[in-house]
Amino acid sequence: MNPEPSQEPAPPGRFAQQRPQRVRVQAPQDASLSFATSQEEHTAQEFYIQQLIRSQLRLACSVAAGLLTMLVGISALLALWPTVYEFALWHIPLPWWILGIGIYPLIIVAGLLFNGAAARNEKRYRSISRD
Repeated sequence: MNPEPSQEPAPPGRFAQQRPQRVRVQAPQDASLSFATSQEEHTAQEFYIQQLIRSQLRLACSVAAGLLTMLVGISALLALWPTVYEFALWHIPLPWWILGIGIYPLIIVAGLLFNGAAARNEKRYRSISRD
C-alpha cells in the first residue's frame, strides 16, 4: 500500500513571501533625457582621405554621365535624322561607322581626361597631407 501524498493547495501568500521585494528605480529629477553621443575625433589625415574619395567619386560619376549623354545623344541624332542613312562609305551606312568606330576615340579621350584629373586630385591630396 502506497499512500498518496496529499495535494493540499498552498496558502495564498506562500509564494509571495519567497520572492524578493521589488525595488523601484528612477532617474533623478534633474536628469536630462538627451543622450550624449560621443563621436570619435577624426584626424586631419582621415578627413583628407574622405575628401579624396569623394572627389574621385564625383569625377567618375561626371565622366560616366558625360559618356552616357554622348552615347544617347548620338543615337537619338541618328534615329531622328533619317537622311544620315543615305550616306555610305564602302557600302557601309554612315551610322554604322559612327557607332562602330567613331565612338571609341571619344571613349579613349574621356578616359585620358579622367586619368589626368584623377592624378591631379591625388597630387593635390599628397601635397596637402605631407605639409
